[in-house]
Amino acid sequence: MATIEDVARHAGVSIRTVSRVLNDRPDVAPATRARVQQAIAALSFRPNTVARSMVTGSTRTIGVVLPDISNPFFSRVVRGCEDALAQAGYNMFLCNTDEDVDKERDYLALLRDRQVDGLILWGCRLDGDALHVLIGPHLPVVAVDCTPFEGNVTRLDVANQQGATTITRHLIGLGHERIGHLAGPQQRLTAQHRLNGYRRALADAGLAAPLDYMLEAPPSVFHGYSAALELLKPERGLTAIVAYNDLMAIGAILASQQMGRRVPQDVAIVGFDDIVTAALVRPALTTMRIDQYRIGVLSGQRLIERVKQPQPAQASTAEFPTALIVRHSCGARGETETLTQEMLQDLIASISHDMQPEEKESLGILPRPSSPL
Repeated sequence: MATIEDVARHAGVSIRTVSRVLNDRPDVAPATRARVQQAIAALSFRPNTVARSMVTGSTRTIGVVLPDISNPFFSRVVRGCEDALAQAGYNMFLCNTDEDVDKERDYLALLRDRQVDGLILWGCRLDGDALHVLIGPHLPVVAVDCTPFEGNVTRLDVANQQGATTITRHLIGLGHERIGHLAGPQQRLTAQHRLNGYRRALADAGLAAPLDYMLEAPPSVFHGYSAALELLKPERGLTAIVAYNDLMAIGAILASQQMGRRVPQDVAIVGFDDIVTAALVRPALTTMRIDQYRIGVLSGQRLIERVKQPQPAQASTAEFPTALIVRHSCGARGETETLTQEMLQDLIASISHDMQPEEKESLGILPRPSSPL
């Protein structure tokens, strides 16, 4: 295995110069840098990352903590995050908590001990005080849809309340007055905000939102299915359901079909997130779109900005938008359940909306003409 001394001899420079090139220092002449890089390639040299981190004070790793990697939403998020971090020369240490607060606490302690250069947190269940104690005041953090906490933090919040208000108002505009809500775990800020948005839309329209119109459940297809079997009992008389996310909405569609209730003719069902599966189920799911790849990229970029700041910065907050995507499950586009050309265009748009132009071109995907909702 080649050593840094071997690289220095091969390039005809000092060990210190090789070290400067490895650490991307600016005080190296371009010709010398090129010669060292050629020597590194010729000798297949791989630097000792542990020794390098002791010198630079940086491990070039970022911890990413999220609640459920099996959810397709987070698969796209992680892809975007990884691409942004890799472009900046950082590796990702991925931790999946399975919605378990104890695993969340353990992972944060592990990442702190591993001396990662920063953290990206998604939908944490720990409260602000616990997060502050575990993370400390100096480690750069991007917290997406997390409870606010003190530290060197950039908050990136999805417009969850506004999105839930918009999609509930859409159902109200279609004539629904008895609208239920499959709520997510209320320990999560995201679930709280979507519940508040649902309630706000009903209140603004002068409609009732009794407690038995709402059921809380884990955000999965199975739990959405189980909760919908209860929520859709005839005595409640619901004609529509707003689900916390698309997985729960898909579960609700399955429950409705099992109960002999047609979607959307007997009950309208809408979701949130616009995962790829939302366009594949029948009827195709009306939902609030979050550009998952883009928010993953943005979280990585914002963290790198914080890592590169020499001093801990003031906390900051940004909001990421959502967009209403109208398909057939709400009843606004007729009762067709076969895969029409229009639905195929919807599916292509759902899969490709976060692709780069060259990726779309390579797959032969043409821009879809815009149309009013």
